[in-house]
Amino acid sequence: MKTAGRIFVAYLVLTLLFTGALTAVFLIPSSAIEGNVRQSVLQLNDEGPKYTTQIGFVQPYKLAVFSDCLMMGIAYCADNSQPLQSAMNARFMMVDGSPINGSRIMMEHPDDQRLQPVIYSRYWHGNQVIIRPLLSVMPLNGIRTVNVVLLTLLWLTLLVVMWQRVGRADALIVAGCLAAVMVPSVPLCMNYVSTFYIALVASVVILLWKPATARWQSAVILFFVIGAATTFLDLLTTPMVAMAVPLVVYMLYRKPEKTWRAVILLSLAWLLGYASLWATKWLLAILITGHAAWQDAMSAVTQRTVGHGEQDYMLWCLKHTLIALGCFIAIASVLIAFTKNRWDNLRRHGWMLLIALSAFVWALVLLEHTWHHLHFTWRTFVVTLIGIALFMRYSNFKTKPKEL
Repeated sequence: MKTAGRIFVAYLVLTLLFTGALTAVFLIPSSAIEGNVRQSVLQLNDEGPKYTTQIGFVQPYKLAVFSDCLMMGIAYCADNSQPLQSAMNARFMMVDGSPINGSRIMMEHPDDQRLQPVIYSRYWHGNQVIIRPLLSVMPLNGIRTVNVVLLTLLWLTLLVVMWQRVGRADALIVAGCLAAVMVPSVPLCMNYVSTFYIALVASVVILLWKPATARWQSAVILFFVIGAATTFLDLLTTPMVAMAVPLVVYMLYRKPEKTWRAVILLSLAWLLGYASLWATKWLLAILITGHAAWQDAMSAVTQRTVGHGEQDYMLWCLKHTLIALGCFIAIASVLIAFTKNRWDNLRRHGWMLLIALSAFVWALVLLEHTWHHLHFTWRTFVVTLIGIALFMRYSNFKTKPKEL
């Protein structure tokens, strides 16, 4: 079967798997999770001021209280008699435009007239496949402990296996950069962890399961699946981490001859999985619930890319993004200029800078989203840090500066 046919089969299997898994977890009675949801919601409502140290434009360790309360609301508001409808609708409660207020009042005063049910059907909300079962046995603190343990084990596994199969320096660069952006907030936030789980698991699979990437066709399918998993689990936090980290590991481990071609085609395979499964969710939501998920999605796309009549703010966002991009280009240009055999070096190792650049491409496309949610989107640029660090490691620099 040709690659296109296998991708189509993977698409059908993943669509059925995602829909079935979500429907199954929404069969869990809300009464089974009520106590732990209540305890978790009260904790989240008390945590707003924590980890809010300001550094420049960003609060880098801020907790995702808004999104985590939203997830708690979706988990609790399910109609277990209609699990498929609940899975597609992803209903939660808002008060004064806030799921933080909505989650608290929903638990304390369920008959409060201020409670407004909101349908959030443009995402898969696959995180519920993990959150609802966990909430049946533990509150938020327990989930955080699970995240700390699992993420640490996965991180150590990546470090050790990459050390053995790729090399010590590469392992320290990739694992060290990831640790720098994960600590301390990522394991504490249900909204942050998904892309890092995907990045770590996919990277370990690439290193330990040879059939996953032994053939080019298999690698394409794998990155399609990674993209689909990202759109299933993530709420548009740091998708580039889920794409770029496994891609770096693949390139360092498999060492394909045509490096630029491999990076571009595998990135496109990831994007195809990401976009096609996301669009499928909109279609399923419309067919199953009748809710206008497509209109919601298109409105959100407009908001996150070009804004809604916020010309001054969008120009500010564009200006600062271009400044950051200019700094990256300047750094990359200096590094290239001081390497021996610069064109051969670019041919062999330029793919590292290409991956580093992908964070800026994503930021330019999702301009408003990048700056509005900078307290978590800043982690996307770990991709840039890894790419530059690897390029510096592999480049053969001149011992003495010469004319540019």
